[in-house]
Amino acid sequence: MSTSLNMFSSYHTLYRLATTFTDLKSFAIGIAKIYKNAFSVDKVTVVLKTLNSKQYIKISFKNQTKLIKKGGISILTKVEKNILKQENEIILNKRLVYPFTFVKTLGGIYIKRSKKFKNFTPKEKKWFYSLCEETSLALKIFALYKEQQKLIVSYIRSISNFLSQHVPTSRLHTKHILQILKAMEKELSLSKAEIKSLEFAALLHDAGKMNLPKKLLKKRKPLTAEEFELIAKHPQKGTELIKDLESLKPVMPIILYHHERYDGKGYPSGLKKKQIPLGSRILSVIDSFDAMYFGRPYRKGIPIETVKEELKKQKGKQFDPKIVDIFLKILRRKKIKKALEI
Repeated sequence: MSTSLNMFSSYHTLYRLATTFTDLKSFAIGIAKIYKNAFSVDKVTVVLKTLNSKQYIKISFKNQTKLIKKGGISILTKVEKNILKQENEIILNKRLVYPFTFVKTLGGIYIKRSKKFKNFTPKEKKWFYSLCEETSLALKIFALYKEQQKLIVSYIRSISNFLSQHVPTSRLHTKHILQILKAMEKELSLSKAEIKSLEFAALLHDAGKMNLPKKLLKKRKPLTAEEFELIAKHPQKGTELIKDLESLKPVMPIILYHHERYDGKGYPSGLKKKQIPLGSRILSVIDSFDAMYFGRPYRKGIPIETVKEELKKQKGKQFDPKIVDIFLKILRRKKIKKALEI
């Protein structure tokens, strides 16, 4: 591959990193690989500041050896500390150094060729400088993305806390649910993004009930047609709360369809089987388990064996049979049983 094609490929890879990776360590490893391949060097070191700027991640590739460190400034060598302090690039025949800056220093990179390799050409030096500028921009975008995620999590927690006080049917036992979700991640081969969306959906799934009368939410007798119509609107109302938050778009269908039934008799759209998003089918089982086992402020919980029997009865009716089987399998695990005090 020519140098030009190699560099354009590097830019493309850098763009993919900035738009797909969600953790700084993976991002740093990706950056180190880009420079190692683009410039055919036998040593590359990438140092990135974490968001709080008191911790660092260092990735070093030397020949076939990879070193990953995370910690305070003590993990940095004197040379690496100087790279971050001086904020000036160093362009030499066999060493190229550049601090990634965007208003402030975000990290730095050091690449080196041993004596047996040719010197960096003027063209390679220009490519290095250009790629480093793009990397600095990518790091800033990544930092802004993480800040946005923090704000969204804060927003979700605020709504969740409000719901727990004002909507008696909304409270999932978060600590326990997250343990179950983590176990289901492996069983269903879910991605980290899917698990995160499920976590958010578990916190927000009943947000649309905020404007409903408490008397209606606490009612144990059969609902009238008018009352059911009001209740059935809460999934759409819940999605309206988050529709303008781009990063919560994957959460919307989970919330919207978590009251659909596997047999097609649910609401709001009467979807059935695999027409229902996987996240909604999972949340439906978890939410029902939570309501039955832990109870609600107006209704006591029921014994675990009774809950299990009810879940089995609803296989193929209210719930996806596969999800129920996996869920019941997880409930038998010692760690889960201990966490739930079964």
